[in-house]
Amino acid sequence: METLKLTLLSPERKLLDHFTVQSVTVTGSEGQIEILPGHSAMIGTVETGLFSYQLPDKSVSVGVISSGFFEIKDDLVRIMAETVELKSEINLTRAQEAQKRAEKALQDAALDEHQFRKYQFKLQRALIRQQIAGKGEH
Repeated sequence: METLKLTLLSPERKLLDHFTVQSVTVTGSEGQIEILPGHSAMIGTVETGLFSYQLPDKSVSVGVISSGFFEIKDDLVRIMAETVELKSEINLTRAQEAQKRAEKALQDAALDEHQFRKYQFKLQRALIRQQIAGKGEH
């Protein structure tokens, strides 16, 4: 069975380092991309959304990832993201509260474009975190 090595980094931590996986799915600028062994070399941007990786035993781990970059080269996938959160780390109540705060902030007509986008991303991340927290995978 062919495998990949996955390295997953954020400014706060190194979540995985050359971890053996069967596939990786990440949200890129063009939508979700599934990376399998033998994938051609590629560099791309990571957008806020779902990420997952399948282990050789067929189990799947899922999480939320936000803005960053990924690189694929010689069956090594490196993902550098602003934030990374595995399903097991998601606090559903906190995500729901973050959604409410972001929705309230977005109702402020005095927000400039930068602030508006900031709260849009916070809302998007809160909704994705809630969606993942409700899934039956790891």
